[in-house]
Amino acid sequence: MFDVATRPLPSSARGGMASVVPFDWRLTLPTAPSDYPWTDFGSPTGAPQQFVEKLVTYALELEDTLATPIILSLFTDARASLDDMLPANETNRRGWVGDEFMASSATDQRDDWGTLLWLYYTGKVTDDVLGMVEFTCKEGLRWLIRAGIASRVDVTALWTGEGLDRLAVRPQIYKPNQVTPVYDVLWGTSIRRFGQ
Repeated sequence: MFDVATRPLPSSARGGMASVVPFDWRLTLPTAPSDYPWTDFGSPTGAPQQFVEKLVTYALELEDTLATPIILSLFTDARASLDDMLPANETNRRGWVGDEFMASSATDQRDDWGTLLWLYYTGKVTDDVLGMVEFTCKEGLRWLIRAGIASRVDVTALWTGEGLDRLAVRPQIYKPNQVTPVYDVLWGTSIRRFGQ
């Protein structure tokens, strides 16, 4: 059993903002062991038996880090449009069917799930692959700006690994009125670089 603890962050952790948007969970420090009485109704005699156990209580606490939304935004498959070239032998345009129902009217900006990174999982490497990967990642993270969570999103894509054969993506998320990114992680992907 987990209790959900939604403790407010100190104003210094919030950057002076009046409210925060919680994204991630973490376990809080345990409490001192305490007695937890319980009744066993399945004893062989048929009579309920009373027990008391000493247990340590943990709780989940909300954090305002960006780890979960970045992972979901970058590594969930977005739906490819009819203009996108699918990988060889691929006919499924993927994506989440719920995206079709996200906008409440024709004038609303829709924030679709995921990116088109999956389009680059296979195939030959061309000079513009890194640029296309950076573009699709920025598009997948643009909702952070529209929601007011970030003021700027920068993405760098590069080949990494021993033979420079793995694609890595480095998103940098800046909050309003901050000059250093609040999120700066180099994500290695499963995308392999094939021969030229």
